[in-house]
Amino acid sequence: MKKTLIVLSLVLLIFTFYQIKTSFGLFETKIDNDNELAIAKWHIYVNDNDLTGKEETFTVTDITYSNNSGISEGYFAPGTTGSFLLIIDPKDTEVSFTYELAITLDKYPNIKIDSIEGVNGTELTLDNGKYKRLMTLKEIQGGKKDTIKVTFSWQDDEKYNDLDSRIGSSLEEIEIPISIKFSQYKE
Repeated sequence: MKKTLIVLSLVLLIFTFYQIKTSFGLFETKIDNDNELAIAKWHIYVNDNDLTGKEETFTVTDITYSNNSGISEGYFAPGTTGSFLLIIDPKDTEVSFTYELAITLDKYPNIKIDSIEGVNGTELTLDNGKYKRLMTLKEIQGGKKDTIKVTFSWQDDEKYNDLDSRIGSSLEEIEIPISIKFSQYKE
């Protein structure tokens, strides 16, 4: 009987050590796993200004004027039409994105936006006063740049004569605020 008790104690002792070892192993197990996640980058430039991921208002200085007979070349006055290009270049962007373009001329009711249109196949959608477009990853990888032409004119209207005089005598240049917002597009 004494032998049986010793053998049983020995078996229970071995079983106890085994249980302690496996339980301790659960808490001590360390898993090393180095995952390297590649993060898609995006850098969007408008007329060579980096506007990535933010809403930005900027000034366009490269403006072409026409219909300005009787006005010195390169100047804007009543009866004159002007235009400029916005070139949206996604450079090394690795994600599809949308953009919203808005131009407000509340400060100058005598200056009107005549048209905002895509050039070279760029198709814009007008929604709530904002021009929108989705630029797909396929287009970006193909090196596409969106070109948008904005045409505006200074209305030669008698009701704006006072305002025309104030603008003409106090400003060297007229600011046309352009707001553009970029957002990553998720399908």
